[in-house]
Amino acid sequence: MKVLFYYRGSEHIGVESIMAYLKSKGHLVELIYEPALGDNGYIDIPSLNKFFYNDKLVIDKAVRFQPDLIAFSAITNLYMAIKKLARQFKKVLPDVPIICGGIHPTSLPDETIKQDCFDMICLGEGEGAMEDLLQRMREKRPYTDVKNLWVKDATGYVHKNDKRPVIRPLESLPRPDKALFAKYGALTSRIMIMTTRGCPFACTFCVNSFRNAAYSGEVYLRQRTVPNIIEDLIDIKKTYKPKKFRFEDDVFAFNQKWLDEFKVEYRKHINLPFHCYVTPSTAKDEVLKGLKDAGCESVSMGVQSGSEKIRTMMLHRKHTDELIIAAAKRIKKHGIRLQAEYIFGFPTETPEDMWKSYELNDKLDAYNTASFIFYPYPKTALAEYSLENGYLTKEDYDKIKEGYGSYHTSCWLNLPYKDEVYKYNAMLPVWNVTPRFLKPLLKKILKLKYGFIHKLIYMFSVPLIDFEEFVIRVKDMPRMIYQTRKALKNDDWDKSYKDIVTSSPIAEIQSPDVISFNKEKSKIDAEKLAIKKAEQAEKEKRRNSHFFHGKINFPQ
Repeated sequence: MKVLFYYRGSEHIGVESIMAYLKSKGHLVELIYEPALGDNGYIDIPSLNKFFYNDKLVIDKAVRFQPDLIAFSAITNLYMAIKKLARQFKKVLPDVPIICGGIHPTSLPDETIKQDCFDMICLGEGEGAMEDLLQRMREKRPYTDVKNLWVKDATGYVHKNDKRPVIRPLESLPRPDKALFAKYGALTSRIMIMTTRGCPFACTFCVNSFRNAAYSGEVYLRQRTVPNIIEDLIDIKKTYKPKKFRFEDDVFAFNQKWLDEFKVEYRKHINLPFHCYVTPSTAKDEVLKGLKDAGCESVSMGVQSGSEKIRTMMLHRKHTDELIIAAAKRIKKHGIRLQAEYIFGFPTETPEDMWKSYELNDKLDAYNTASFIFYPYPKTALAEYSLENGYLTKEDYDKIKEGYGSYHTSCWLNLPYKDEVYKYNAMLPVWNVTPRFLKPLLKKILKLKYGFIHKLIYMFSVPLIDFEEFVIRVKDMPRMIYQTRKALKNDDWDKSYKDIVTSSPIAEIQSPDVISFNKEKSKIDAEKLAIKKAEQAEKEKRRNSHFFHGKINFPQ
């Protein structure tokens, strides 16, 4: 079967995993990717979208590919763009079913399945459900009862199927396939990798609070074995030549035994600097030593708020100021750079609470800071709290469910100090790098009415959140645009199919789709050859009609 995926913004490890799994089962997989440089979440510049996006190229590629299934993965902030494109696909490919998966439809299945552009949605992990679906489609059997899927039938009735158990062990899955994202230039010199699925914590503002509740009868958190990860990293290092790895696990080093094994094998076989995430409670000496021994260069640590009241009451994070400061000191002691992360705009938060984040950050001596605005992701505990207690109107909640806003630019809560939220969020990264003698000036600016100067400072703050990544993105932008356009214009899925056939565990027993594809390709190649020969013959005929060819017999 031929499956077309769409994603935008950055590479997505979940999509890479599903694509790899379907390839291993003998399916032809193609990706359409857009860099989304004009609406990157930090700064929305709609005028740039005309330059960065080309709907015609996207639609034309989809039509040329003629997929059997179109698949989207949706986070809330991408949902609006995905719906728009899905409707365009429906117009040009009306008979091709469209499926939408990801955290957004998982948290809002009833709302998502109502959309006229989606024929089905996937709740939770997609590998097993997608393969089951495609097998049914291949055999022309009904698929309305596939677990993890909600499916509309011909009458419009929605079949709401049970969820399937989570996948374990993770080593049973093929390694995520980065090749299609690489083709579009989506990979930088800092390549993303994940060793786990899930998080050991359930912070009220995070989607993990919803996900953990949805799988309350199971342990959702799973971790890949060290040999499995190292094998993956060796292949990535050889193929893509990265300068650094970014481990995108919600919490990387929560298993000391695993880390002890990892540090030895990583240093031995990979030996590249990497970045990962820790928490104040997991940043212990033995953990940090293990990370440093492995090659850890920097870590991100979620502080979230400088107010213990907010952390305890709103976030359910029982981290004292002393614990956070001690963790930061240990990180620095082990020679690891710290990125401290904060969020502004929580329910009940006051300007005094916000200022405490600045005071606490001064004590941490962080290499850089990242600041965000609280975004009430649907079905998270804190979003529901905000709605029930009047901080979030139903109308605004409905807009968020449709994908409006972002955690960088939008404060959705009804707060008496909304302008302060924007000011404190805009200025914290700049505050972190400002010399002590200039901070009184910034403090005065913080007290001014929110306006142009704060917006200007925010423009400088965005690169400071992760300056190294910012520089990489700017340098890579021309290359990414060029490769994206090139990949959208080129049709190289015949090569992709060869890769499937050689790499698939069932390569020796080719699927009907592979056989059919090869026959169709051979037929097309034969037709092209016949046309070429006819054109050559016609050209030769025209040439002979205008010129005398042959031996000239001169008179004796």
